[in-house]
Amino acid sequence: MVPPVLGILVTHASLGTELLRTAESILGRQSRVEVISNSGSSTERLSEKLRDLISQRPEEPIFLLVDLLGGSCSHACQEILQAHPSTVVFSGVNLPMLLEFLYYRGRVDVDELRRRLVAKGRDGIQCFP
Repeated sequence: MVPPVLGILVTHASLGTELLRTAESILGRQSRVEVISNSGSSTERLSEKLRDLISQRPEEPIFLLVDLLGGSCSHACQEILQAHPSTVVFSGVNLPMLLEFLYYRGRVDVDELRRRLVAKGRDGIQCFP
């Protein structure tokens, strides 16, 4: 079993907090998950918060789960990638993706986890007549 990957939800307002709260109601309390909101923060301040968290773990793989591609949260995460190549950014986080992350992050390697998150996030989007 591999050590659980650290996950950081970087979202607008309280979306990250609510996603994590909902996921924990399904899977139970989770460790090694942080939530950063853009409420009252500039992109620069978001980047600073992320740098502070990530600088404590310079070699560790970290998954940044962002709500909206192209928003302030996404821009802050893109800045982090340059300084921390072991960090992976996922945009469009949804509940199926988060549940997949929390369940498999200590069970599969980072490459498999990456693949699973993208697939589960996409598969969670369906349209019914």
